[in-house]
Amino acid sequence: MKIVSEVNHPLLKRKHVVFEIDHSGNKTPKKDELLQKIAEITKSSHELIRIKYIASVYGATKARITANIYRDENALRHIELIKKKTKKKEDGKKEASKKQES
Repeated sequence: MKIVSEVNHPLLKRKHVVFEIDHSGNKTPKKDELLQKIAEITKSSHELIRIKYIASVYGATKARITANIYRDENALRHIELIKKKTKKKEDGKKEASKKQES
């Protein structure tokens, strides 16, 4: 596993990191396995890492993993909580518009 790119976001108190892994002969690794490997490479706690997506390259034995690594637990909770609230609002608006169409 190697780091392809790393961008520091000081305002959000996190790093956005893209990894590439070669998983020749095996299936794409599970999220839990990747979480442990990322924690080892970045020397951070696995509780502060959020894997956003895992994209396998069709026909190849490589996958790209995008993850956010937060500085502390307060930053993680704050950002992730905001995302959940925003998602709930968007879902509520979609349901209301569906009811109006019916």
